[in-house]
Amino acid sequence: MRFQKYLSAILALFACSIFVTSCNKPSSSTSDAAYDRTIGTGTLKVGYVTYPPSFITDPNTHQFSGISHDILVKAAENLSLKIEFAEEIPFGSVAEAVDSGRVDLIATGIWPTASRGKKADFITPIFYSPVKAYVRANDNRFDNNLSKINDANVKISVMDGEMSSIIASSDYKDAKQVSLPQASDVSQLLLEVSGGKGDVTFIEPAVALAFIAKNPGKIKEVKGVGAVRAFPTAYLVSKNSPKLKSMLDIAVQELIGNGDVDRVLDKYEEFPNSFIRVPRVK
Repeated sequence: MRFQKYLSAILALFACSIFVTSCNKPSSSTSDAAYDRTIGTGTLKVGYVTYPPSFITDPNTHQFSGISHDILVKAAENLSLKIEFAEEIPFGSVAEAVDSGRVDLIATGIWPTASRGKKADFITPIFYSPVKAYVRANDNRFDNNLSKINDANVKISVMDGEMSSIIASSDYKDAKQVSLPQASDVSQLLLEVSGGKGDVTFIEPAVALAFIAKNPGKIKEVKGVGAVRAFPTAYLVSKNSPKLKSMLDIAVQELIGNGDVDRVLDKYEEFPNSFIRVPRVK
């Protein structure tokens, strides 16, 4: 009798252990509302930031183009999905837009930062973007030594929520920031510098070289310092969308592997070496 009671107690504890373990074990079917909605409707709902050449909005026709646009369209075709370009979103609000579920993805290539990583995930990078310092054509103060920017008498032209402001706040806390609103065209930063409202700004070579071609003799790259940052450029999705992220990771990896991404970059790379390509196995 005692043995039977003891055995019964052991079996009861074992059953309880199995029950608790099974209840605490993560479900093999992860919930993902964005993925389920995308597959169910056959449509990917996206937000975008107008930021040439990554994402271009024609002011007259309102047609879209650009590197990240064209790559996303090709990925959607391969996935048999349509794209709904739902709304334009400021740089400073991209993580909140996917976190809240307003959109499922940001169609403009976005650079990962710690603050964005709290609310969002990034899929496989489509390319890498260097960021360099630019000044007026006659300004040699920061050549070979960007630390001289960290001075209360220096004005850095920045855009709220954009990488220029992140670099300024992180690396040059003593300098004064002259801010533009998020809705501004990023090339406006270079106008601010060329016009004397700012002394320096931080921007991608693709944007700066296009500005220099149209406005010769106005600005130049700071000499002897190279890139101040190099970021992976990737689409942004919610942290609550693991299935959507996985699906898009695979779709982008396919386009990198078959050369489609390189062909899109070739199409939009007006100036050589503006972008750093993701290497392909050859």
